[in-house]
Amino acid sequence: MATQPADSAASAAAVTSHWYHDWHEPTDLVHDHRNFRVPSTHLHGHYNASVSPQTFSDYRYKVSHKRPVYRKPDAFLTYLLSLSVVRPPVPYTNHHVPVRHQIAHHIPVVSHHFPVLPQKDHHNVNGLYQHQLDHHFPGSNHLDNHQPVTHPPNKEIYPGHQIIHHEEISHQVPVHDEVVGHHMPYQIKQPIQHHRVPEPEPLERTGPFKIWYYWNQIDFAYLSPEDREKAILYGDFIPENNLPLGLEVWKDRLFVTMPKWKTGVPASLTVIPKVPREPSPKLVPYPSWRWHQTGTCDAIISVFRIQADSCNRLWVLDSGQITVTTDPNQICPPKLLIFDLLTDQLLTRYDLPPDQVKKDGLFSNLMVDIRENDCINVHAYLTDVWRFGLVVFSLEKMRSWLITDHLFFPEPLAAAYKVHHLEFEWTDGLFALALSPTDKYTQDRILYFHVPTSVVCNETGWAMTKHAFEVMGQSRGKNGHVSAHWMDKKGILFYNMVTRDSIGCWDSGKPYKRDNLGVVAQSSETLVFPNDIKIDQEERQSVWVLSNKLPFYLYETLDKDKVNFRIMSAYTDEAIEGTICDPKRSSFDTYVEYGGEEDCY
Repeated sequence: MATQPADSAASAAAVTSHWYHDWHEPTDLVHDHRNFRVPSTHLHGHYNASVSPQTFSDYRYKVSHKRPVYRKPDAFLTYLLSLSVVRPPVPYTNHHVPVRHQIAHHIPVVSHHFPVLPQKDHHNVNGLYQHQLDHHFPGSNHLDNHQPVTHPPNKEIYPGHQIIHHEEISHQVPVHDEVVGHHMPYQIKQPIQHHRVPEPEPLERTGPFKIWYYWNQIDFAYLSPEDREKAILYGDFIPENNLPLGLEVWKDRLFVTMPKWKTGVPASLTVIPKVPREPSPKLVPYPSWRWHQTGTCDAIISVFRIQADSCNRLWVLDSGQITVTTDPNQICPPKLLIFDLLTDQLLTRYDLPPDQVKKDGLFSNLMVDIRENDCINVHAYLTDVWRFGLVVFSLEKMRSWLITDHLFFPEPLAAAYKVHHLEFEWTDGLFALALSPTDKYTQDRILYFHVPTSVVCNETGWAMTKHAFEVMGQSRGKNGHVSAHWMDKKGILFYNMVTRDSIGCWDSGKPYKRDNLGVVAQSSETLVFPNDIKIDQEERQSVWVLSNKLPFYLYETLDKDKVNFRIMSAYTDEAIEGTICDPKRSSFDTYVEYGGEEDCY
């Protein structure tokens, strides 16, 4: 990317400065030029956890306050079909797909909060290279309205980077090394002190939901109008091809993903402020523009879903696949990236091993499992929606393993969709995931898709407990498709009903059956295809929803003169008030027999 003049940089910053006022000041990415290798004990550790033979309670509802009732699951909550893919995968033939030894670049230790653990090559580079920040590629630091520093044309690039030339634009990308994966110990960091800003009035409301943002078309915060025009000229930015899919909320920031369904998507992971300053802001690539320059597989390629954890980290599952709906092309292996949200530095990169990545698969969703604020012994669950697998990643072991089960496959009776006038078929497997609160008796959690996490976290023993993968609850009935769901800390599950333009709920303390499923909000205008749902980590939690009219983007053309994308939120306690999902409601259906009710799709 060409260096921008000082006057254009100032004007570009002025465009966004008023709605990014009082933001946490991020930093740009710095790369250490020295090798940091993971001790072999961390790379090749063997996980020996065993599974207790005791029966695990799948839902813990009570018929009285005196005694809990435990019973074996006997119904259906398995097929949470993805609404983020559109057709059976097509084999790719790209012979340039890199192998696993082409892995992570060098990563500096970025915090003095890291505990000292036995490591062969542990070194601290705190404060090093700060004067060498590359301002040719400002990311979220561009929003702080600082004047970018322009380097002389012949200024030497700092170590660990190389120049790649493309047309008239040059950009820097990290140089690969041969390290299989980078991992550093973590510790919970001190919370950021934020300036309190009064909550603004929402743009509009849908039931309990307040709408904070809307867009007709997506635009990006380029450094200058000239850069934007050049991106459009080269086909790097085609506004109508950009569709937001996933979101995450962390403190004062909202993260939005932009999978590369089609060409012309310049950045797949972006950020905007949580407190809106304008209704349709330009999205800012995260953590910087440099991370989205697709010269090598070090870049962020195509992201569907992300998650922020309680240790101030952002987990990013990069599918490595582009033009997903037109001509699927796996240009890079799927990888897991973990960023420090306090510094916007990369902490960990892990490329999935080839034996866990099936040809024509698509890794599109993840769920991070943290217990008791332990930031090291953490597992992440990754779903392959097109090849019907679940990969479990252990951060402590820096290992992953693939789990398969016939229940991960598509449900053929649920393949037909109808959204307003549009009818289509999607044959997707395991996709949406949610985690229950920790059970106080077993210290286990349920992973919805439905299985105790103690089973899937057992690297070698999961295959011997196949009975743990069971169908749960009664189906939601016809047009009950779900692509995202999330459970709050009180055990209330919120899910999107994409063919019903609505948000549903379920109190996990009650049997999972249709009479116990509630509707939180419904709108044929603002909730057309509510694609993603997240619940934040605030003390008083809110449920966040992104609606995006995905089927109309895929099979028709979105009207750029109408609102197509919205982000909204509601407090979870207000959302369920008066519904069957309210735990205070003592009257509910306790029967688990479903009789001859219609159970079709």
